Amino acid sequence: MITAVNGEASTQTRISNDVYSFEADTTEPKGMGQGFRPHELLEAALASCTAITLRLVAKERGIPLKRIRIQIELDRKDPGSAIFRSKIDLGDEITEVDRKTLLAAARLCPVRKTLGRQLVFEEAGA
Repeated sequence: MITAVNGEASTQTRISNDVYSFEADTTEPKGMGQGFRPHELLEAALASCTAITLRLVAKERGIPLKRIRIQIELDRKDPGSAIFRSKIDLGDEITEVDRKTLLAAARLCPVRKTLGRQLVFEEAGA
C-alpha cells in the first residue's frame, strides 16, 4: 500500500510504502516542481517493471545482458486514450535471437498487464 501526504498550502507530497519514500509535486505555477509529477510516476512504474522483468528473464535464460535502459513517455493529448511509448536499449552485446526474446518478454511486465486491463476505482469515504 502507498500513502501520500502533503501539508497545508503545499502541493509537494511525500509518497511512502512505510519503508521507502520520495517527493511528488506538480509543475509551476500550480505547484512548486519539487518532486516527480504524478504522471511521471506512472511512467516510472512501467519503466522499472519492464527493466526488472527483462533482467529476470535474461538471468533465467542465461542471456549475458550488461545493461538495460528503458524510456517511457506517456502521451495524453487525445482525451479518449493514453499512449505509453517505450524505447528499450539492451546494448550491443547480445544476439539478435536474445534481443527478440527479451523484447517479447517486455510485454509480460506485470505493470503493463495491469495498465492494459479495464481499471475500476473504489473510494472509501473520508
